[in-house]
Amino acid sequence: MDHDNNQDLKTIFNHINVPGIDVTKSVMNQLEEDKMNNRGKFFAKYKISTLVIIGSLLVASSAFAAAHLSTLTNSKGDVVYEEKKFEKSAIPNNTKGKQVRSLKANRLGQDLLKPGQAAAIYMAGDNSEGELHVVRGSRLEFSDSASLRNELKGSGARTFDKLQDKYDFVGSSLSYYPNQLSDQEEAALTDQLEQEARNSKQQYAMKMLDVSKENWSMIARYKGEGQTILVQPIRTNNMLRIHLAEEPTAKTITVDGVEMLYSEYESGSKGVRFIYNIPNSDFHINYYIEATKGVTKDELLAMAKAYLQ
Repeated sequence: MDHDNNQDLKTIFNHINVPGIDVTKSVMNQLEEDKMNNRGKFFAKYKISTLVIIGSLLVASSAFAAAHLSTLTNSKGDVVYEEKKFEKSAIPNNTKGKQVRSLKANRLGQDLLKPGQAAAIYMAGDNSEGELHVVRGSRLEFSDSASLRNELKGSGARTFDKLQDKYDFVGSSLSYYPNQLSDQEEAALTDQLEQEARNSKQQYAMKMLDVSKENWSMIARYKGEGQTILVQPIRTNNMLRIHLAEEPTAKTITVDGVEMLYSEYESGSKGVRFIYNIPNSDFHINYYIEATKGVTKDELLAMAKAYLQ
């Protein structure tokens, strides 16, 4: 399993066609042969200390694409959000075999795990090839704001029945992250599952992992007057790094003393990202809110301020 030895980061590749990622016919043909090509609109590779996502994490369409190459800090002055243009070095030695095994591991997670569960899966390749992947089941779905509010009670997150008194809550999906393993625990688990995988006809081995309700990501959807609002918080005590395929145009603004990244897209939609520091906690919530073109900038920023209160 590959590591970032300098820092543990959650890394997002927020574009469906990230350069250096092989989605060629040869890879897809192999997936089809293994009946693993029915993936939907994105796939994710969850690793123990690094989260790598190819496609549209926390987004519903390509319109929810990029924010400015910049940083946001927490109340201690630590950088907790960073954006940078994609470089091939971000995914070292990303061979076709690794890509196929990653897709298979995540498909197994969807097929074998219940919503909200997580597991470590070792996928054995040819000869000595193989990697340990951390995968999750499908997201927990909530159709009403009261149930979501009860689920997130004490987390520091706010859940509204309405935004701006005219955009109604219509649903949410929530995903918890597994507890992070130490290097020693990870190495021992890798050795154990590798041996089991190579002795298995399926060439993989899986072990359930404990899930932490401290770390999670969510999408909440609001609709009204023909407009759609997506609220996308991530609760974490780590840095979130986003890799962009193109140079973005977001602007850094300050709203009531809080630094935010504001974006306007070609479709007319608008987005804002900011950090909410949870009182008396090492955790923070990284919020991203995006609205379709009928919502004004002032309305969007008013929504952001409501989440900071």
